[in-house]
Amino acid sequence: MAVFFVCNINAAGQAEWQKKYKGEKEIEEMFTEPPMFYAPHAFWFWNDTIKDENLTASMAEEMIKQRLNPGYAHPRSSMDRLNPKYPSLPYEQYLKKPWFNSFGNALKKAKDNGFTLGYCDEYDWPSGQAAGLVLKQHPELEAKYLDFKRLEVKANSTVEYDSVDFAVAAKLINQKIDASSLLLIGEGKNIKWTVPAGNWIVYTYTKKHHPGIDGGKVNYLNPELMKVFIPIVHEQYAKHFGNDMGKSIPGVFVDNEGDYGWQMAWSEYLAGRYKEMKGRDIRLWLPLLSEKDNAGLYVKARCDWFEVISDVYNTCYFVPIVEWLKKHNMYYISNLWEESLLLQAQAMGDFMKITRTATMPGTDCLLMKSQDVHDFKEVQTVAELEGRPFMSEIMGVAGWEQTPAMIKMTVNSITSYGVNHIVPHGINVNRKLETNPYPADWFTENPYWPYLHYWTDFSRRASFVTRQTKLVADVLLINPQESIWANADRMFSEEASINEINTVWDKQSFQIDQVYSDAMRQMNENNIDFLIGDKHYLMMGQSQLINNHSCFTIKDHHFLAMVLPPVTIISHGALDKILEFAKQDGVVIILGETPKGSPENGANDKAVIQKIIELKKQRNVVDISTEKNNLPKMVAVLNQKLKPQMLFENSGRLYTSHRKIGAADFYWLANNSDSIRSFSAWFKDGSGAAEIWNCETGNVIPVVSVKDKEYNKVTLSLQPYEAYWVVFNPYEKRQIETPSDKKPNKEIVLNQRWTISYPGVDTIYRTSAKAFFSDDKIIQEEKMKIGLNDTAWKFNSFITASLQKTIWPLKTAEASTEDTSSYIYWRVVVPVGANRIIFPENMLGTPIWMDGNKSIVTANQIDLVSDVHLLSFAFKTGDKKIPSSPLKFIITNKTQQPLQNWYNYGLEQYTGYVDYETTITKNNKESQVLLDLGKVKFMAEVFVNGKSVGARLWPSFTFNLTKELKKGDNKIRIRVGNLMVNEMWMKDDMDELRTWGWVGTPDFEKYNAGLTGPVKLLITE
Repeated sequence: MAVFFVCNINAAGQAEWQKKYKGEKEIEEMFTEPPMFYAPHAFWFWNDTIKDENLTASMAEEMIKQRLNPGYAHPRSSMDRLNPKYPSLPYEQYLKKPWFNSFGNALKKAKDNGFTLGYCDEYDWPSGQAAGLVLKQHPELEAKYLDFKRLEVKANSTVEYDSVDFAVAAKLINQKIDASSLLLIGEGKNIKWTVPAGNWIVYTYTKKHHPGIDGGKVNYLNPELMKVFIPIVHEQYAKHFGNDMGKSIPGVFVDNEGDYGWQMAWSEYLAGRYKEMKGRDIRLWLPLLSEKDNAGLYVKARCDWFEVISDVYNTCYFVPIVEWLKKHNMYYISNLWEESLLLQAQAMGDFMKITRTATMPGTDCLLMKSQDVHDFKEVQTVAELEGRPFMSEIMGVAGWEQTPAMIKMTVNSITSYGVNHIVPHGINVNRKLETNPYPADWFTENPYWPYLHYWTDFSRRASFVTRQTKLVADVLLINPQESIWANADRMFSEEASINEINTVWDKQSFQIDQVYSDAMRQMNENNIDFLIGDKHYLMMGQSQLINNHSCFTIKDHHFLAMVLPPVTIISHGALDKILEFAKQDGVVIILGETPKGSPENGANDKAVIQKIIELKKQRNVVDISTEKNNLPKMVAVLNQKLKPQMLFENSGRLYTSHRKIGAADFYWLANNSDSIRSFSAWFKDGSGAAEIWNCETGNVIPVVSVKDKEYNKVTLSLQPYEAYWVVFNPYEKRQIETPSDKKPNKEIVLNQRWTISYPGVDTIYRTSAKAFFSDDKIIQEEKMKIGLNDTAWKFNSFITASLQKTIWPLKTAEASTEDTSSYIYWRVVVPVGANRIIFPENMLGTPIWMDGNKSIVTANQIDLVSDVHLLSFAFKTGDKKIPSSPLKFIITNKTQQPLQNWYNYGLEQYTGYVDYETTITKNNKESQVLLDLGKVKFMAEVFVNGKSVGARLWPSFTFNLTKELKKGDNKIRIRVGNLMVNEMWMKDDMDELRTWGWVGTPDFEKYNAGLTGPVKLLITE
């Protein structure tokens, strides 16, 4: 096994995650083999009983072989601990000797090979609970909220309370409360109040316990929490592995996505901090959180509350952990709820404020959400402006149908968003894969696992360049979070889980969030890069003139335009910055409603209204708020007012970004389609030679570029799912002529029959087949014939039918509804190469048809004649003879077959590899011989005379055979692999599969694998 050396600490005492190298020359020197820290880090779920403390070390060794960091050990349950079918890590092993011994063994394996292993600091999530130990030791740290009740009362009546914590009253005028009348009418026991003149509302508040929106049971607003949690968890790691902290243990993945509490979350510290920050008793303005007043002060009250709760949440929970880790030279990974402004308000308050606390901000990129820019840009903004690494936990719950192309597409797109620390979800210690709650699993059972290093190497190079360079973004999209806060009244009064937030927000909030989100998508799809400007960054920025362009500069990032989504509330300081930029001829595009209120003065702020009037008068302010479907117009205005960073012709959709280091310009181009893209590209910035930095191979290849209307024009091609950097290297001369490159001048199609075998496999199992639900009262033998057209038949499980469970009968027009007296037909394609079938015992005496010839099952196994293709049988629903366990097909011989898909080979529920062998003859005329496999699903490795010449996980499946071919006959072997979904199909039939994930039962027709070609030799003579 190769050993990789990584120096995790440099002479300046910086860990690799902190390092910025000297410039573009050093980056190029390191590009082929960047430090292993930039390779992906597995999200590693330790979710089974620790029986062998060396198991994790052996798993780490397998990951290292694929150049995958063992990543982050996450102690987990099955999510259903009371069900004995599903393994969990026992509580009694967590943070005890078995845990630390296992972690230490895995850490040693990683460290010895130059890789890293971090940890997640919580059993399950959210972090801060220490698997219940915090509350067990300190029950006073349980989460609290204020349960409130509202009562309308009339003058001279008396109210009395003996079981609330405090009560506040407000006068009601014209059906709205008068904020100036708010008063505390009592606290503690025995509250009694006589109502003065007029109509009033009494609000009572009672402190109660309730888990937060993500299930956190501890009080994250209590500064005592981390004084308990850190010693229980983090200090135990320091005790056991102190010399490795900040080195081979580089950081911690904190799985707390945001959970400040439930509804009107409460702590005594919150009340004190509110008084300190806002100068008033928090209790007095609590009614304004859930109800509007006649003066519009509810806006100020809500913004104040969210500002303070964000501060307290940050101070009490995030800051102590981050500071403790900093002392150990370690990073803190966060992946907060980024899905919407609404959820951010409900779980974190100020998302970007808390994200700025993390030393490695991140996102939780579930499924294939990587293809949508939305969830990334706020976090990228923090990473770029603060100079921090950017993590993404990718492809959680993507399902068993996860393909190599999907994992490539994911890195292609997230690299364009600036991600440089990739955490694939996930690998399980529990190897009963069918019992895991969040598929897929990336480990050894997966056919693509032996080839995963092709993906990790690609990711490592892409991440390295991204981390060492700086984004060039022309547009600043204004964050409208305060407008969401102002509409939060129902959030405090209506119960809603994370999955139910749609029930507690108003139409205006959804509209704001939708336009804000769609503006991101529209700019991204049109290759316009941008970052997000919240109040903090707007206040930090300065308007200035640079190279005769009006710019808004935040740190060393220069923005040429601002986009203002619908906004109802904006701070005076933020609006002043936008107005100042506009007055200096900066481009501002208004997409929707403009603000009338502010956090400082409430819903009706005349100063804000006046400033908006002034803003709209400025020369480069473009108001398209009244135009329908105005986002394409936004793009058109930006392209008209600004000089685009890049232009393309005939490229189709590309994922792109422009980054810089020193005088070098880096352009990321990614094709996430299954088609070749050949196109022309024009790049605004860059001098010197144009080069392609190929992250798959590590090669740097010069390409021709010419000056065209102040742009650099390059003609390029991207294979399906291909991505690379186009770099303009100022230290090399521009190449203006295409070097002569001999292309293949002869093509030979290998259309002969191939020798087929299954490496390491002697049995293939079947539990489903093409089925037809008929009205037949007697068996119609023509449905058993080999020539019958069964393309309209759908796959169904005979095992499920034998269990008399619900199956999905996809009936034809002639088929009746449920009828136990009618026959169901099954047609099973016999796996090629099978020479024997083993039947379940309950099938004895059953009639079957082999290639249309009827026989009776008289023994539990029968030998097959050569090249038999079809096994058919029919049963009535509930018949006890329906196969109750898988059919077993025994394979002992290789077989000759034409190239076809695997379902035609009878491999519908087979997961693994098929080897295809043939012989080719070489003469002495060939200077180069390429093997083009044509269409492959889903991966391929090619051997010449027993020696591997490479493997591919995604197109194009072309291999250079030249070096390994000898004169005369040469044996060619092509190994093709498929996906876990096919085997899990069988597990599902047998009622052993816990879940398909969040995408539901797959369409199995999509996962018909194989080598279908045409396979060609491309020869250059």
